[in-house]
Amino acid sequence: MRFVSIWSVPLLAALVVPSSARSLDVVTLPAGTGVGALAVATDGTAWFSAQFSGSVGRVSPTGHVDLFEFPSRGTQPFGLALQTDGTAWASDLAGERLGRVGLDGKLTEFPLSRAGGEPTGIAVAGDGVVWFTLPAAGRVGRRAADGTVREFALPEGSEPTGIAVARDGAAWVVERRGNRIVRLSPEGELTAWPIATPNAQPDAVALAPDGSLWATLTNVNRLVHVSPNGTQKEFQVESAPLGVSVGKDGAVWFGAPGTRRLCRLDPETKKTTWTQLPEAPVALAAAPDGSVWVALGAGDKLARVVPKG
Repeated sequence: MRFVSIWSVPLLAALVVPSSARSLDVVTLPAGTGVGALAVATDGTAWFSAQFSGSVGRVSPTGHVDLFEFPSRGTQPFGLALQTDGTAWASDLAGERLGRVGLDGKLTEFPLSRAGGEPTGIAVAGDGVVWFTLPAAGRVGRRAADGTVREFALPEGSEPTGIAVARDGAAWVVERRGNRIVRLSPEGELTAWPIATPNAQPDAVALAPDGSLWATLTNVNRLVHVSPNGTQKEFQVESAPLGVSVGKDGAVWFGAPGTRRLCRLDPETKKTTWTQLPEAPVALAAAPDGSVWVALGAGDKLARVVPKG
C-alpha cells in the first residue's frame, strides 16, 4: 500500500457561480483521480473514493489532501461509507474486494469469495457491520464485525445498487432493474415494495434523520420518498437526478449532470432551489455543518457549496 500526502492542492479557491450568486470552495485533485462517491465525517473531513486511481482519499478541513492506495493493482474503488469511529470503507468494483482505511491511515483489503459480483454500493452500521451490493450477481452482502460474510439473494437480473443502513441495523436497497425498494433486517429477513412508476431505474439512496428513505429514479426524472413502513411518494424534478444526500435539517440534495446543477428540495414546501455548477456533478454528500460537497466533471475537482442564509 502506498500513502500519498499532497500539500500543493489549491483549497477553497473562490469560484463565483453567476446564476446563483453563491461562491463555491473548490479543491483540485490530481489528474485521473475519478471520484466515485463522497462522504463527510463529523469533523468536516471529506472522504472520497478514487475510482480511476485505485485509492481512497480525504480532504481535511484545512485543505490537506491524503490518498490511500489499494495494495492490489487494477482496483476501482467506487462505493464509500464511513463508520462512526471515522474508519472509511470502500467497495472495489473491479477487484471483488472491500477496502478499509483505519484510524492509523492503513488501507487493508478484504477479498470477497464471489467473482463477478461487481461490489458497488456500501454502507456501515453503527456496530461495524458492513453491507454492500453485488449488482452483477443480484445479491446483497453483509460482513459482520468478526469478518464473516453472508450473502442474500435477490431475483435474477434485479441489479441492486444503492444501499443505506438505518439506526436499527436494517439495510435499505434499491433494485435498478427489479424496480423495487428492499429492506433487509440484520437477520436477513427481506421485505420488498415495488416502485409505482414502471422502469424508474432507482439508483442512489439516502436515509433522512426521521428514518425514512430517499431514492433517485433516474429514468423518469423523479425522487421517491419511502416511509419506514414502505409508503411511497414521488417528486417530479426538472432533470434526471444523480446522487442523493439528506442534511440534518431534512433537506434533500441531488445533482443534475444534464444541466450542471445542484438542487435542494424542501420536502415540506416542495420548493426546489438550484445552484449552477461549473461542471457536471458526479457525486455529492451533505456535511454536518449544512454545506454540501460535490465531485465535478471527470471527478478531479471537489466543490464545497455553502447554502445561503
